[in-house]
Amino acid sequence: MIRISLTYIFQLAQQIEPLGSLQDEIDIPLRDIFMPLFMAEKSLEALVSDSVFAAQLRSSFTLGHDLLSQIKKITGRADSIDEPVASFQLYSVKRTYEQYKIALLAELGVMPSYFVMPKGGFDTNALLERGWLIFPDSIRLKVPEALFDLSEAGKALAFDMPTACGYHLFRATESVLRKYYSAVTGGSVQPKVRNIAVYLNAMRQKGLGDEKILSALDQLSKLHRNPLIHPEIALSLDEAIAAIGMARSVVTAMLIAIPFQENPA
Repeated sequence: MIRISLTYIFQLAQQIEPLGSLQDEIDIPLRDIFMPLFMAEKSLEALVSDSVFAAQLRSSFTLGHDLLSQIKKITGRADSIDEPVASFQLYSVKRTYEQYKIALLAELGVMPSYFVMPKGGFDTNALLERGWLIFPDSIRLKVPEALFDLSEAGKALAFDMPTACGYHLFRATESVLRKYYSAVTGGSVQPKVRNIAVYLNAMRQKGLGDEKILSALDQLSKLHRNPLIHPEIALSLDEAIAAIGMARSVVTAMLIAIPFQENPA
């Protein structure tokens, strides 16, 4: 995923559009047209060579490089700024630009681009870039191994993939549960089968852990986690948001009992 600036396209249009207004009936001193040509050259070069769009531009690719080459032949004479530019050169630049504009607009018109709508009350930027903000900040220091799944859960929710969101959400919750188990059992060996039900059973047999937390985990597992393992089950957006609320509540309670790591990853 690459974040793009929507203003880039607007600024690009501003900088290359003057090519379509070049006077091509007579020879014109280079000094009179150097700056717009130079600005168009730099913008066009960035688009076709260095931008995130470069690899996706196909039908306009050849025309773009042709136009850039023609402009450079003119701007490359900057040491002769007072000499005239032949009208046929200006005509060629202007006509190539008109063809390039048509091809580029056609490509941009079908390029896959989407607007990510807000989900529930969550900030879109936070979901896409810092999914762990869904949970208490202490999770970054106490259970850093959960951050990857929380980030993926945020992206999945933002991109309308609630089932994937649930998958990563429960992986993150289970990461916290493993730390909670170690904290309340004094570092006992982890169960061989690592799922919520096995951990709950182990803690209840030992008479350890807060029963309110264990009950909440049990409910989370039965309502959301267990159904999700069946391929025919898919979470809706509302169900994913509800699961986030439940998971955040129980994770917050577990984090209180988990000590800070001395050397967090």
